[in-house]
Amino acid sequence: MALTRSTDPLVWIDCEMTGLNPQTDTIMSISAIITTSDLTPLDTTGFDATIHHTPTQLSSMSEWCVRTHGTSGLSQACLESSTTAQIAASALLTYIKRYIPEPRLALLAGNSIHADKSFLMVPPWNAILEHLHYRLFDVSATKEMIRRWAPPKVLAAAPQKANKHTAREDILESLEEAWYYMHLIRSLSPAAATATGLNVAGAVPVPATATNPTLGLKQAQEESHIRRNRGTRQGDVGQLDEGFRTDVP
Repeated sequence: MALTRSTDPLVWIDCEMTGLNPQTDTIMSISAIITTSDLTPLDTTGFDATIHHTPTQLSSMSEWCVRTHGTSGLSQACLESSTTAQIAASALLTYIKRYIPEPRLALLAGNSIHADKSFLMVPPWNAILEHLHYRLFDVSATKEMIRRWAPPKVLAAAPQKANKHTAREDILESLEEAWYYMHLIRSLSPAAATATGLNVAGAVPVPATATNPTLGLKQAQEESHIRRNRGTRQGDVGQLDEGFRTDVP
């Protein structure tokens, strides 16, 4: 299968589910926004659907889901909706093809998008994945690179999530974060990369810590713990920052 081009469009999708197991849990709501490769929306309205669920289906949700989806109003909306998963999946595929008729062109995009993809692999949603490229555009992956390789202030300046836990709002937050990383990357130059130790011709210089691999690994692990625990030292529990998905029960 051909690799993607830098100009290929992106299909931003976010799902709210009854849980995290795609074999037993189901999509409650799904939203989509289609953009160009530089994050310009092709349609400002986007796509939204709330899937009908019975009280029995919702009763199996975890305490986190019951609380979160109850507070947002999603649970009640699912009870009142007459839209089936089949209708929603078909409508979403039609919407995507309206703007991107060519198959295997657009990338599925979002934060921790592999989690949403695992649910889209289940019928009737799988037809949507079959129309998209196999590669993913994962904002969370970019964030993890920044977390490890950039000064802490770079990640600290990224847009913070409001954690509203609605499909459309989650997409808008992902787009805002992606905008930040896009402009950050575009502000770089080969000269700047070389100045920080990267040989753009292809050769990567050996870090000073390579002379003592154990020390280098220890320092890297310590730095990782400091960043993940919001400045606390290794061994402290700390808190997950706002950048992590919190729709995990």
